[in-house]
Amino acid sequence: MDIHEYEAKSILTPTGGFLFGFSHTLNPYVGCSLGKSLCGMACYAAAMRYASQEVPFWGKMLKIKLNAASLYHRDYGRLRSNLKPIKVFMSSVTDPYVPQERRYRITRSILQAMLDAPPDVLVLQTHTPNVLWDIKILEQLHKKCRLIVQITIETDQEALPGFPRHAYSVEARLNALGKLTQLGLRTVGVVSPLLPLANPELFAKSLGQVASLVILDHCLLGDGSRNGSRTRRRKPISNTTVPEMISAADTENWNTLEKFNQVVAIFRTILGDHRVGVSAQGFREMVGCV
Repeated sequence: MDIHEYEAKSILTPTGGFLFGFSHTLNPYVGCSLGKSLCGMACYAAAMRYASQEVPFWGKMLKIKLNAASLYHRDYGRLRSNLKPIKVFMSSVTDPYVPQERRYRITRSILQAMLDAPPDVLVLQTHTPNVLWDIKILEQLHKKCRLIVQITIETDQEALPGFPRHAYSVEARLNALGKLTQLGLRTVGVVSPLLPLANPELFAKSLGQVASLVILDHCLLGDGSRNGSRTRRRKPISNTTVPEMISAADTENWNTLEKFNQVVAIFRTILGDHRVGVSAQGFREMVGCV
């Protein structure tokens, strides 16, 4: 993993598209060191033009924004003078809790800055249980803004045939959601993109026990391109695509929206319509950014 430290020029980026309803995205890092894992293979961000330009070898390079906290204070001051709500999604093209966060604490420094200068809305999305490193700060921030912590869990299976290993186990991520929910934080289990499930009913019940809400998404809907074309691109690391890996595992029906809609129906039957969102619209409704 190539690590590059640098001084960024800004930290709050105006947003739209899939994240319509948010005012800004915030990425503590550029690139993502989880890129070679199952998460990285299925990641929408890896195929986005911005991400590929900044880090051409996804999963092999990570850029550290050393001055992220001071930039947040600067950008926040400018935005607050406009008297418009500051609604932040953290993060759109990286994970705020890559393993290197344990050393650099960039995400922690930003969250600490937010205690003094809280946004109106903060959605903190990660693929990892490492968010528990900052659980005390999140408890405090929860009292100062609308905070939602989201953890992605694409499948209920600890190993999928033909796929890379998980960066973090399904069990560890479910446990992290449960600990955050028990403390009174708003939590969302994000099944995105949906990969083959061994037991959809049991998975729905498991997520319902540990998360406040659930969002379901499919590559044909959620990667920001027509018919999921980004997801259908070949991954440089494996020279294959996610749909091809699903087909190779003899689970071709999981590539279809028909199967996705069946899973949505199962989740809504078990958890209720009000606790289950679908793709971009459901995501915005769940976090109150509509």
